[in-house]
Amino acid sequence: MVNTKELFNELFEKLTIEDVNERKSIVYWLLEHYVGVSRTDVLLGKEIIEKSVDWEIIIRRLNTSEPIQYIISETEFFGRKFTVSPGVLIPRPETEELVQLVLNDKALPQNATILDIGTGSGCIAISLAAEMNNAEVFAFDISETALEIAKKNAVLNSVKVQFMKQDILNPDFHQIVNVIVSNPPYVTNAEAAQMNANVLDFEPHLALFVADERPLIFYEAICEYAQKNLAENGKLFFEINEYLGKETAECVKSYGFENVEIIKDINGKERFIVAARQRLGK
Repeated sequence: MVNTKELFNELFEKLTIEDVNERKSIVYWLLEHYVGVSRTDVLLGKEIIEKSVDWEIIIRRLNTSEPIQYIISETEFFGRKFTVSPGVLIPRPETEELVQLVLNDKALPQNATILDIGTGSGCIAISLAAEMNNAEVFAFDISETALEIAKKNAVLNSVKVQFMKQDILNPDFHQIVNVIVSNPPYVTNAEAAQMNANVLDFEPHLALFVADERPLIFYEAICEYAQKNLAENGKLFFEINEYLGKETAECVKSYGFENVEIIKDINGKERFIVAARQRLGK
């Protein structure tokens, strides 16, 4: 038998993560995943049968800044479990806010058709399909690895999403939809110097970075695509670079979209843009 409080303290001491609260959170997460005990069990010092877990390897990986989500191969997004691996970005809390923006739009039809561009793990498309029972959801990604993971996540969450391999810079699939939603690559190479090792060393650069000289390349491509494929009164929902809010809004307006609104996230950063398809005949 092993005492969970003692095991917690042992793992906590071996981790070199500086932030104490983050260290505690990670150890609780490890114990829940590998041993099946809750935070309350740990606090009460619950005795459990010792399981065969190579804690040394896990701690070593964490101490090299590898994200715990990749180590345990899962994360939570919008209240659901998602499989993740180094082939896809780890979904962020801000992106949950992007999903909520779509769900809050009461002007959208109940049977809306939705396209998620650059789907990665599928977290946006799958969450919307799960929350909007009558929606038809499509999702693009250029990465075969990402699409394989996204398909597994759709099965895991018991929803139907039509995933397709597409390069939005050169798309060949066309479908009129009510919503286009995207969290495309938007971090400039110049910003990389300020990023943590757990992102730089482990998460896919293809899904993160854009060239400094063309930081809005994907927003331009998606707007061009939306001109032909977004229904009248349809909506665009973007996650954006907090430092390029004004520039991104101007880009969206330049493609003829109306009611372009920059929305701040829960931390007060300019994180989203919502825009409407120009009404036909105007």
